[in-house]
Amino acid sequence: MKIKQIIPIALSLLLIVCAVSVVDMLEPEPAKPIIQKKDKQPVSVVLVSPEAHQPELILIGISEARWSVQIKAPSSARLAWLKNSIEPGAIVEKGEVLAKLDTTHLASQLAQTETLMKQAALNLQREQHEQTVALKMLSNKKSSAYARREPQIAAAKSELKQAKQAVISARQHLNDATIKAPFNAVILSRTISPEQQLETGDILFTLASSDSLDIHVPIPEPQWNIISAALKAPKIQVIDKQQKTHPATVRYIEPQVDNTTRQRQVVLTVDNPYQTTPRILPKQQLDIAVTLAMREAVMQVPLSALTRDGHIWAVDSEDKLRIESIQILEESINSAYVIFNHSPDLPRKVVAYPLLSMISGTQVSPEPALETAPESIPQIVPEAAPKIASSDAHITEVSQ
Repeated sequence: MKIKQIIPIALSLLLIVCAVSVVDMLEPEPAKPIIQKKDKQPVSVVLVSPEAHQPELILIGISEARWSVQIKAPSSARLAWLKNSIEPGAIVEKGEVLAKLDTTHLASQLAQTETLMKQAALNLQREQHEQTVALKMLSNKKSSAYARREPQIAAAKSELKQAKQAVISARQHLNDATIKAPFNAVILSRTISPEQQLETGDILFTLASSDSLDIHVPIPEPQWNIISAALKAPKIQVIDKQQKTHPATVRYIEPQVDNTTRQRQVVLTVDNPYQTTPRILPKQQLDIAVTLAMREAVMQVPLSALTRDGHIWAVDSEDKLRIESIQILEESINSAYVIFNHSPDLPRKVVAYPLLSMISGTQVSPEPALETAPESIPQIVPEAAPKIASSDAHITEVSQ
């Protein structure tokens, strides 16, 4: 091969090698993958510690009148007299005269029954006299009981007894025409007017005992064990609408649960409720403050920390979430006093605003919370409504 033919081939190969080298030099280095660290979920926590606390439960009760009775007209008559001061709300004492009925017909009936009684007594005396004469004239061995006037004597005695009972009944009807208070009472209502013509059974007054008032308090089943222990030596206060307190005692505990709510019920009593100012009246909704015994290892947590089912989320030493069961002793506007069922003496980092999406064992980034909850987060009692949780809100670290 001639040199002239070799040179172009060599140049071509050299150009190819140079091109490959240039391409290899200009090829960019492969980018290394960027590993991004996964951010931990921030949560607001409150550090709480156990301490001794005497809880006070606030319950809801409904007042009921004690011995509510209706006084009715004992007979058909005209209302002859009515005490002017007998108005609804008035306090009357046992035996106090409230009204009087016209007794003209009742007095006539009493006189008639007394006449019949005397006639029956005279008839018995006549039969006894005739029996004495008959026994003298007859032989005791051969004569019959009828001849000896024995059944006539028995009938006369029975008629006299009936006549005496009729007199007692007529006298009782006459006495009942004077309407008296059966016990110390408060007038709840009055449905009569002076000179009114009444029929038997017409309602005159509605009374209730003025010495005491009953308050029916339903107890939720989860709180029954706590309250039942306090009822052995209770300190119970009834708070009326004017925030005035009245001491109360336990009258009795219902032996059956409510058919609808399945709750137990305690009946309290307040002495002399109508003599105070302001009065406690029937059919009122009242707050009942029950002071419980002193408890140890009680922790004060934000009310927002309670979940819907009454649990608490906490952060352990490895910054992992865990859910814990508790016993709720008391709830206030912003706080709840609880006892942890597991290791109650250990301090805890409590999640102030738990989320429904939280999972036990998740790694989180705990952050101290602010001292007061933001106004945008409503404080709602967990049993009344679900909580609104927020991981962006903060409250300061509180050591209880």
